[in-house]
Amino acid sequence: MIRVFLLAILILMSSTAYGSDYGFGTKVMSTDLDLGRPLFCTPAGTMVGFWDVGTPGYDENDPVYLHIARFCAGLIDANDIRLTGIDNHSPGSKVTFSDVDMNKPLTLLPSTINFLNIHGSQAYDLEDPVYLHQYNCEPNYMTTAMTVQGQASGQNGFALFVGGSGLVGGSRGSQRDDFKEQIPYRGGLSVPRTSCIEFTDGYKMLVTDYVVGGIPQVAGIWRGLVVEVIHGVKADYYHVLDTWYVKIDSVRTGGPCLLVDGAANSGSAISSQALLIRTNDVRLNATPSMLPGTKVVNFDPDQNKLLESPAFARFLSSGSDTARIRFFDVNGNSIYDYPDDMYLNYPSGTASGIVTVNNVRLSGPVNASPI
Repeated sequence: MIRVFLLAILILMSSTAYGSDYGFGTKVMSTDLDLGRPLFCTPAGTMVGFWDVGTPGYDENDPVYLHIARFCAGLIDANDIRLTGIDNHSPGSKVTFSDVDMNKPLTLLPSTINFLNIHGSQAYDLEDPVYLHQYNCEPNYMTTAMTVQGQASGQNGFALFVGGSGLVGGSRGSQRDDFKEQIPYRGGLSVPRTSCIEFTDGYKMLVTDYVVGGIPQVAGIWRGLVVEVIHGVKADYYHVLDTWYVKIDSVRTGGPCLLVDGAANSGSAISSQALLIRTNDVRLNATPSMLPGTKVVNFDPDQNKLLESPAFARFLSSGSDTARIRFFDVNGNSIYDYPDDMYLNYPSGTASGIVTVNNVRLSGPVNASPI
């Protein structure tokens, strides 16, 4: 009897003193060692964002992050959690100071966490997959989001939008003459299905597009400087020679967003069409045929399936709710940091929040040190 008691104490100590060995996107089961751990709320300002590595706008190649906003607003920070993979970093891994995505620009991704009711029961079950469902469907979303984010952070940040005296030339009927200052692509990042385009002054840009010809053409004059254009299927790419100023004139597709922030606070107010699983939504746990951390692409079996409402969590410019995004304080220092495990704490178990069956693990196992 004493041996059994001592063994139980050792198991309890090992489960609370060290981080979880369970993978990202797995669900907590009744026999798991992290069951019953106390959880703590993430800092105010926790958000979901993406690093735009190609053509402006959120697409399948942009890595997505859970950004724990303690210090750096608008930049990927240490201990942010990758919800999708990039290079050799898997979903659920944490950003460290030496990683390629450290301090890269982060754009808010208006999104919610919802589940897909596979069996049609009245509750959230172990079999039900969970998704990060995004709502940015306005064609000018990037311009608006990046400008607002720059104002919020008090920085010019990644994009500096400037007015102009007009572009001599033309582009798919667009009347906008806004250019933004963008750091040129210098290599060192492997991203599938992207193209590197280069203008005659050596300026390079990474785009998620099929380039037509790839030879720069003179498009006109902007503020006395020569502007070149390279045509793609999705957009025309303009560059002011001998500067870092660029302009991407995208083809307008789609319609207005089906969700506004005010409607997000009431599940009944959200259009059912707005809750359909969309291209580039992120799977936060495994489905019968897909792994956690993968994005929904066209013709996937779960595309256009109806998600349940209300959401477990909301990452919106207003009406955000991250109360169920909680962490276990592995090292007991009362702040979220590298060794701590992150959970989607639904159901929460108690009013204070403990790890409960059917919680989703939002981070994977970590090394003993972030170095």
